[in-house]
Amino acid sequence: MTSSRTVLVTALALLLSAGCSYSIHGDALPQAGVTPATAPSTSSNAKSDAPSAPPKIAKPRTVAGVEPCTLLNADDLKPIGPFKKEPARKDDVIQESCQYVLEDGSAKGRTVVAALYQKYEQVRTRQEKGHEVVVEGHSTWVLCDLSGSEMACTATLAVNANRSVLVAMAQPSGVPDLMLAEMQPLLKAALSRLPAA
Repeated sequence: MTSSRTVLVTALALLLSAGCSYSIHGDALPQAGVTPATAPSTSSNAKSDAPSAPPKIAKPRTVAGVEPCTLLNADDLKPIGPFKKEPARKDDVIQESCQYVLEDGSAKGRTVVAALYQKYEQVRTRQEKGHEVVVEGHSTWVLCDLSGSEMACTATLAVNANRSVLVAMAQPSGVPDLMLAEMQPLLKAALSRLPAA
């Protein structure tokens, strides 16, 4: 389990930091305006109970026929920065993904990744250090991890029984709670662009 998580983290870190690669891993923090999935529990088996619960899905959405590069647009990403280059598919790194490189004053720019992703439970099981919150009535697994000098954060939002939407970003010396707060409107925007199932 650790090796598959490490491979995924490495892939996401590369996409995010190099302006052309990405990976997924880390500890997540709850964000303002995001509801914790469950109340904290003092039970010793609370953590083992959480992964067996099905994800909350307020309104099932389909990903069939959706182009990943339409999940986010320039207006959605404007608070982070304007496009440094046009969004591009990166299926060789993560299937059905799109990379957005934004102008943030740095030489490489800042990268955001959006993807039509795998089953939510797979992500939750693989990223055991993550934390579940609820965004727009949908279970969302958030995870942040330091990769070299960059903080990489991912948020995976359940959209139906078999698929999710992933939004990820990396930032040198990034603060996880601030990064996840920036990602929340991106998750809402991506969700709004998926047709009802």
